[in-house]
Amino acid sequence: MESEALDDRSFMSKLLAGEYGLAITYWALYFFGAGLFFVFGSRAVDAGAWISYLAMVGGMLVYTFILIIGIRAAYRGPQLWKVMSRTSSIFMIINILVGITTLGFIY
Repeated sequence: MESEALDDRSFMSKLLAGEYGLAITYWALYFFGAGLFFVFGSRAVDAGAWISYLAMVGGMLVYTFILIIGIRAAYRGPQLWKVMSRTSSIFMIINILVGITTLGFIY
């Protein structure tokens, strides 16, 4: 009976509960945030709404920082700082690439 109740939960509730593992959970959340930033950031750049765009850049950096703190809190394995440095480096490289692609909408 209890396993049936667990199966009825949504994908997002299972993801946030950590049932898919740390790596899948945080990468899914990261790419969700990066995707939102790409869509809305591209629209802001296209419309010339630079204040909104800069606010979104700040929001994306805060969102990334929160995910890194979450990884630090949830990781239970060897070499925490090695994992943290590599993960944060990859997050920031992707943030830069997404930022450059959103700026590609400047005519």
